Amino acid sequence: MNLGMALTLDALFVISSAWCLWLVSERSIFNPSFWWLAMHAYTVTFRLVTLNLGVESLPLLGIRSDTELVNAAIASDISLIGVMAATLLVAHQAQRNQQLHRETGGNSTPLDPFLGQIISVLCLVIGTYALLKFGYVSTALKARGQDISAIDIGRLEESAYPIVIAGFAMQGAILQLALRGFNFWRTALFAALLTLSSINLERSAFVLGLLLAFLVYQTWRNQNNIPPKAVPVLIALALVWFVFKPVANAIRSGSSISEAIASGNDYFHDSLRTQSLGDLEFFDMQASYMAASDEAGKRFYGATLLPLLYIPIPRFTWPDKPRMNDWELELSSSQRPFYYGAVPTFSGESYVNFGWFGCAVLPFLYIFLMQAGYDRVRAHSTISSGRFLYLVFLVSMIQVYRDGLESIFTYPFITYLPLTVAALISMGLSNSIVQRGETLRQAAMHPARTRPI
Repeated sequence: MNLGMALTLDALFVISSAWCLWLVSERSIFNPSFWWLAMHAYTVTFRLVTLNLGVESLPLLGIRSDTELVNAAIASDISLIGVMAATLLVAHQAQRNQQLHRETGGNSTPLDPFLGQIISVLCLVIGTYALLKFGYVSTALKARGQDISAIDIGRLEESAYPIVIAGFAMQGAILQLALRGFNFWRTALFAALLTLSSINLERSAFVLGLLLAFLVYQTWRNQNNIPPKAVPVLIALALVWFVFKPVANAIRSGSSISEAIASGNDYFHDSLRTQSLGDLEFFDMQASYMAASDEAGKRFYGATLLPLLYIPIPRFTWPDKPRMNDWELELSSSQRPFYYGAVPTFSGESYVNFGWFGCAVLPFLYIFLMQAGYDRVRAHSTISSGRFLYLVFLVSMIQVYRDGLESIFTYPFITYLPLTVAALISMGLSNSIVQRGETLRQAAMHPARTRPI
């Protein structure tokens, strides 16, 4: 099979999947299957189009033949089939669940306002300080001999904890929006912290934070679709996202605004020409990982998730702590050097673990759980604790699709820890209150069964 045939088959799968979702699943921006399909279209289908137009892979990726790219396309299409199968399996329960939600109100438990305010204030104070002291701008200033703070946190600064905590600032603002709505001052606070985060943290912090705020806003408005007037804004934001990395890097290095804009402009035009760039090559990275696994004759059978057992331990307390990407380095070679930050994608890591079987089963299980969660919370017209938790997992899905299986756990439970904790504790408090109320109700209905004092 050549790349042209791979593109034809992939396009047929994408069109068939879109038609299937349109018929059997809810047409909503909160539907996880639509998110998967959109990411597949960008990373796989669009990339196959550019490859067929003559754009080549970066030499650093070590792609040796079109066969490796074709295999990656097959793996991605198998994953898409698994996603559609999971969607169909959950869809037949939709009517019954909708009736249940109409009768019970969807079992909506609101976010606890007192707990949410405490977590939000802590995030705003501690997170903003970490953002200013340990963000990429301050790191660049330190490299040039300028330190904006004299406070020392010791060897903890050598770990990833400060930069993770820096991401909590924007999450504090998102909690305010979720709890109290979108007025001018809360929106301005979020915009200010979003801007600071955009130049001090990874691009994903900016993109996912903005997406999460938009989903919270649509939930407040009880809207499941993108309003037509927002489409041009989203297209503009997509272009900003595409060129954001070189622009932010230029700003951190001390370049002027005009120089930073010029860097983004050059990056965009290079992408349109024959020069291939990393943001278009997640698919190529997947192909290289799959080929390296085949060449080594190695499957990991879930061992790629072992770093989750020790990820919370700071390296300075365990100098010999294994690296998070040890399994990637195990496949790395001089022809395929994965140490520079190549990502395997969800489909690629599924293949590296369990072969073709994994490409179908792991995406099926992941989307089945996501669809089941969506089915439970989609009737919630307010920011319930369950719906808020689901939104955290939904925006994390972008990183899960790109980076692989670890992100299923690292993003909700590390990157978005304050939001996840606020939702889970609110759900736990509600359950305990409901259970206590039921006990009192039963005691009132059957006083003779209660033990006298």
